[in-house]
Amino acid sequence: MLERRRSSPGDDLVSTLIAEEQDGDRLSDVELVNLVLNVLVGGVDTTQSQLAHAVRLFAEHPEQWERVRSDPETFVALAVEEALRYEPITPFTARIMIEDVEYGGVTFPEGTIVLVGTVAANRDGVEDADRFDVAREPTKPLTFGAGIHYCLGANLAKAEMQEALAFLAARVERFELTAEPGFDTVQGVYGMASLPVRLVPG
Repeated sequence: MLERRRSSPGDDLVSTLIAEEQDGDRLSDVELVNLVLNVLVGGVDTTQSQLAHAVRLFAEHPEQWERVRSDPETFVALAVEEALRYEPITPFTARIMIEDVEYGGVTFPEGTIVLVGTVAANRDGVEDADRFDVAREPTKPLTFGAGIHYCLGANLAKAEMQEALAFLAARVERFELTAEPGFDTVQGVYGMASLPVRLVPG
């Protein structure tokens, strides 16, 4: 994989990482392979977990799924953004303060571990924030992090979810929960332990 990209680089992640390796001597071949594998494997686990939450939300809010089905070109991308905001699969993000920071009248000393509640942050400043609404103007949720720690696979995850919802919108009239869903722990990736759902074809 690496040799092929070295001889024929393209407009892709692996080629970009190799260029950085050659120009800046930053990553070894082993590090490159591990990074690419982490992106691919991590993207599968997180995206499928976020998609499961989206399906559950649409089962609980059938009027929102009907809106997506009625105009997928308009609402599929918006639905992905709203699912990411409303039910993030990363409920908490930890950061270590590299210097003293004062915020809201509280001083966080250097070395302090700060645990950010993504669910609360994604609702901060959002009107009627506890309502799941695919017609909502997209916000900038912290589901993928922010700044230099912004998720490398964010755009891929969004694209995969958009493809999945568009596929389902053309084929599924509604989702029906057949039993109470089971939720995974909020530590790490927050997915569904079980999602007993019936897909009614449309």
